[in-house]
Amino acid sequence: MIRSLRNITRIKYFLIVSFISIILGLIFILNWDKTSLHLAINTFHSNSLDVFFKYWTYVGDGLLTAIAVLVIGIATQSKYRWSTLFLGFTCLIIAGIFAQIIKQLVYPDAFRPLEFIGRDLLYLVPNVDVHSTNSFPSGHTTTAFAFFSFLAYYWSNRGALLQIVLACCAVLIGYSRMYLSQHFLEDVVMGACLGIISYLLAHLITGVIPFKKNLVRD
Repeated sequence: MIRSLRNITRIKYFLIVSFISIILGLIFILNWDKTSLHLAINTFHSNSLDVFFKYWTYVGDGLLTAIAVLVIGIATQSKYRWSTLFLGFTCLIIAGIFAQIIKQLVYPDAFRPLEFIGRDLLYLVPNVDVHSTNSFPSGHTTTAFAFFSFLAYYWSNRGALLQIVLACCAVLIGYSRMYLSQHFLEDVVMGACLGIISYLLAHLITGVIPFKKNLVRD
């Protein structure tokens, strides 16, 4: 347990970039109303960004991240037994539970930008199915931060730069949810917090499982 707690610091650069992004988001949230913030974000668009964010947002999809975790877990089975697979799936499961409980039970009537602001005031990316409710928090962002936290730990021996890149990838998924008018900034910030918490909990849980070879303790 103590070793696994210490090992969380292996992703310190990922966490630093993530926390800076969250703090900046909170500063914007506290100083501007969500409609003004979203309309400001919605102003910046282009054909190339439309294409990029339309597809990049799927990196935060639960199915794709689960497949990636499965591939990594199988590839490392001989070295770490099933601890890598356990860490990754526990991380994603906790993230999904957190997001869906809050989304479906606590804030089921939270309107998304399309419903809250109105179609006439928004630029909507063509051929994207934009939802109207269950806005808070962003499930894709929650999954993305949980998944990229996992990747940052798995590749923690490859240096600070990779961790920073992975954190930026997670941030870009959060931004994609706003770019596509699927979520407000507050939804994304909460999703980022939940994703990081999900990884930390999964890390601690995996650390106490008596795998002969445990990625979290080695």
